[in-house]
Amino acid sequence: MEDKEEIVMLLKHLLRATRAGADIEQMELGDDGEKIQITFGNQCVRNVNIACDSGIAMIMDVVRTFG
Repeated sequence: MEDKEEIVMLLKHLLRATRAGADIEQMELGDDGEKIQITFGNQCVRNVNIACDSGIAMIMDVVRTFG
């Protein structure tokens, strides 16, 4: 079983190292484990649906929101 919380934490650090993700203030797994909430420096919030996703599918869904 993949640790979704660890994947989110590591992905946040990777994205913050890029221009596209440099403004990320917070990125966390929702209580239900079916969404990731990304908060930016300007307080905008983006929710990414990760219901039924594998670890790699989670990463791909989040990265697509920046493209």
